[in-house]
Parts: sequence; structure tokens; C-alpha cells
Amino acid sequence: GRGLDKLAPPLIGSALTLGPSDITTRILLHGKEGTIGLMPPLGSGLSDAQLADVLTYVRRAWGQTGTPVDAASVASVRARTKDRTRPWTEQELKQLSSGQPR
Repeated sequence: GRGLDKLAPPLIGSALTLGPSDITTRILLHGKEGTIGLMPPLGSGLSDAQLADVLTYVRRAWGQTGTPVDAASVASVRARTKDRTRPWTEQELKQLSSGQPR
């Protein structure tokens, strides 16, 4: 959760980790382009319940108090983004997080 220099950013205290769960769901489903590199998509091999469990763990581990994620919300995001073919960018996620149009 603390990240590794030049390999992975920290998850602890991350605005993306603790923000709206549909943002973190999108990242796991489709990946994310970042300043360090690419987080690959992981969602295609996991069920909605498994993704919800992973997201809930990350949002509540290391003393964090993020809200749990349920399988129904993962299923909803998966359905709304099923045609996505590339990783999310930081800018896209910030726009979604602030409620700006996609």
C-alpha cells in the first residue's frame, strides 16, 4: 500500500483509492496510464464480487476508512464501460470524479 519508487504510487491516502468507488472500479477494469507507467487492467479475469472484495480491501486496509464496494456497483460500472478499449488517464478520472462531462 505504500507504493514503490518508480514502480507503483502509494495507495494509502490516495484520492483515487479513497474517492468514488466507480473511479477505482474503472481503474481495475480497464487500467490506468500514470506518471510512473501503466497499471494493467485486471478486471476481465475477476467476477463482480471478486472485484468488489479487492476494492473494499484496498479502501479499508492500512487504517484507511474508505467505504466498502458491492458487486452490484461493480456490475453497473462494468456494463457502462464495456466498450472501453484503453486505460483511463489521470485527466479523465479527475473529470469523472468532479462530475464533469466525459
